[in-house]
Amino acid sequence: MDVDTGSSQQRALRRAFARGFGQRNPLVLVAAALLAAVALFAFQDVLLRGEFTAISQGRFLRIANDDYVHISYKLGQLKKHPPVGPTIYLFGGSGAMESFISEASLAKAIERAGGGKVNVVSLAAHQESLAQTLAIIDNLPPGPAVLAVGLTPMRFGTPPAADSGLLSGRPILVRSPRLEELAPRLYGRSSRFWGILPGIFDYAGAYLRARAADGPFWGVRIPYAHHYYPPGAKGALPLAKRQEIFKVLARDSQLYSENADYNFTVLREILRLARERGYAVVFWDQPLNASAAGADWGGIVPQYTRRAETLARGAGVPYIRLEPGLALRDADFADLYHLLARGRAKWQPAMARQLATAVPMLGGAVESPGGTATPAPTGTPSAP
Repeated sequence: MDVDTGSSQQRALRRAFARGFGQRNPLVLVAAALLAAVALFAFQDVLLRGEFTAISQGRFLRIANDDYVHISYKLGQLKKHPPVGPTIYLFGGSGAMESFISEASLAKAIERAGGGKVNVVSLAAHQESLAQTLAIIDNLPPGPAVLAVGLTPMRFGTPPAADSGLLSGRPILVRSPRLEELAPRLYGRSSRFWGILPGIFDYAGAYLRARAADGPFWGVRIPYAHHYYPPGAKGALPLAKRQEIFKVLARDSQLYSENADYNFTVLREILRLARERGYAVVFWDQPLNASAAGADWGGIVPQYTRRAETLARGAGVPYIRLEPGLALRDADFADLYHLLARGRAKWQPAMARQLATAVPMLGGAVESPGGTATPAPTGTPSAP
């Protein structure tokens, strides 16, 4: 008898709930809309505070190389569990991601080079723009840190219209008060009251489509791929690389001429934000396949390096330029931008030696195998 009564009550509740969907009373519909809006803003708040990191990252990834979700997730982890001790944050595009073996191995290489024990956190991502870097820095936790900002011709080619999507959480689910403050000057508009909800909707739709098309199914974990060209991967043939050169150089030259001023404005804002937060900054040139495309990259490299050097000198920021001294070969690259494992093995030790000289910029003694690290020299670190 009790079982029948319970079943009847459940059926009655389900029927009442179903009738709600057919409700035409305007007040009820308004109330439902308000409740939905409150739920969405509450979810946005949970995401921005990093609470979603209680769930495995792999359940949120759309594909294995989902860099933008990885960045949002890592920022959430940093908010919940800030690193202890000096930290080097790496920024840049996928070329930056392919320039080191792993965060842990780079940290060890910096320690061996005399930089002491440091944390290395990569916040580089595929086609990461300088405005994206600014938004990410705006979400870092306080603490002693070096911001290693990667530079390359492509980083100065992003148009303002593409970056304005950051105000709505596109393509990275992150909110940057500093970028919102700069938006009227940079993008000619202000951020909207709904925050990053449009980006959340975009992500949700893309997630459902990607998982349905390629699997695994929704909610199943996917391991994040830290490299586009992992150990054992092979690059394009030399002829295939050279077939792309003229098209790439023409495109990059046009984008640079149209957008360099905007991106240097953003780079100056990165320096200003870092100074206000007490972070040290290092500029570094990402690897480029100069043996295939030429060292000047169609004239863009001398243009941006002159401006970057002037900016670095004025701000007292070291500028690391490794490539002239490393003699990288075409076979070290998968294409025109990305190092293969053999190239990373050459690049990482040299990069570690230069970053080791930057650690003492944080001030104070740094734990080192031989005691305290030698203070960093003034000026730009020389290439090894």
